[in-house]
Amino acid sequence: MQKHCNRYLIAGIISFQFILCSCKKFIDIGLPNNQIQSTKVFADDSTATSTLLGLYSEMMRTTLHLTNGGLSLYAGLSSDEITNTSTNASTDPITTNSISSDNSVINGNFWTPAYSKIYTANAILEGLTNSTSLSDSVKYSIEGETKVIRALYLFYLVNLFGDVPMTLHTNYQANSIMPRSPSQQIYDQIINDLKDAELILKSNYPSTGRARINKWTATAILARVYLYRGDWSNAETKATMVINSGSYSLVANLDNVFLATSNEIIWQMPPVPSLNNTSEGANFNPSTTTTKPAYALTTYLINAFEAGDQRKTKWIKSNIISTPAPPVTYYYPYKYKIRTGGGATENNVVVRLAEMYLIRAEARAQQFNIPGSQTDLNIVRARAGLPNTAANNQATLLSAVEHERQTELFTEWGHRWLDLKRTNRANAVLGIEKAPNWQPDDALYPIPFAQIERNPFLIQNPGY
Repeated sequence: MQKHCNRYLIAGIISFQFILCSCKKFIDIGLPNNQIQSTKVFADDSTATSTLLGLYSEMMRTTLHLTNGGLSLYAGLSSDEITNTSTNASTDPITTNSISSDNSVINGNFWTPAYSKIYTANAILEGLTNSTSLSDSVKYSIEGETKVIRALYLFYLVNLFGDVPMTLHTNYQANSIMPRSPSQQIYDQIINDLKDAELILKSNYPSTGRARINKWTATAILARVYLYRGDWSNAETKATMVINSGSYSLVANLDNVFLATSNEIIWQMPPVPSLNNTSEGANFNPSTTTTKPAYALTTYLINAFEAGDQRKTKWIKSNIISTPAPPVTYYYPYKYKIRTGGGATENNVVVRLAEMYLIRAEARAQQFNIPGSQTDLNIVRARAGLPNTAANNQATLLSAVEHERQTELFTEWGHRWLDLKRTNRANAVLGIEKAPNWQPDDALYPIPFAQIERNPFLIQNPGY
């Protein structure tokens, strides 16, 4: 997919790419002067597919945007995982949970890119609806993949900001005055998109390297969404479907989990341009063994690992900085091991099988299936070189699942930040670890002030 992305962008997605490049905000998207008619873009299977591939490419084109390392870094700073150790003070407000409504990261890396991609997804879905010349197989594949992408962005927007505008069309005039939709309504749309995708997508991947979305990707993300909504039965069912699909397996060697060839990966996105690797690797790994990492893991996270946990030795690395004295040891994430170059041997892993076991363990504990929850936890723990869990009732198992998610999914896509919020544990944990800066209102990011200025119907989150 990687080597064709630039050509696809030129040939197939010009109409939508122009919108993405020209708009400065999601709510003020005018009609482009040189827009190729969507009837031409969706006139045949090839150009329609290239338009979708252009959307994939845009998701990975800008480093530290929401779907390209931004959640791993910034949500990790917001929670209790990492801290800024560089001289760059731009991330300090995120680390100290003192974000202002005019914060450039919140608007430029999260809000605006998310709505730009949602707009493009809507344009693709409208183009499919109006097209009569595509083969059914291509049309269904593009529709399903696009709906998963839209659902993914809506999922992160609602979890980062709470109620947000839910734009499901390309009517720029309506978008420009759209108010915030209730979170429940947004989740209903997310679930509908994922269920639609699950129904029409095939189990086989439409690309090599699991770089495009298949049926099990939709099912896996649906399992996650059901977990967030407290729908334990459906969360268990969907996670079980992925686990039992026979398509995936936990990788025994932890060093190989995030390789592009890993059989644990359910969906990964190759970097753009293709000679790069991941934003996480580029931003977390220091340039030399004597360089202080820009972002270091917190003592709180380091101390969370049990004795003998191989994830601590395989997925964490350290540099000792001797100057100025005394020497200081800085630990940093080492899941992605390539900083720059080396070809695309590591891709951005969006969802992987270990999460499905942890989802099912939590869902089973919530339903008082104690043996089932223990079994799933022990599968993940065994891969990490740990003994079976000692948790043996609902309360201790839920605590054990939280701990296992902390040590298994750290610095991946903001899992820890979102976990603390969805389980109502943010105040209890961050109120201590982030004292005295932490306030309950910090659990939601501010609606960017620039967006409120342009849309009188947007209301700010409390505390900002």
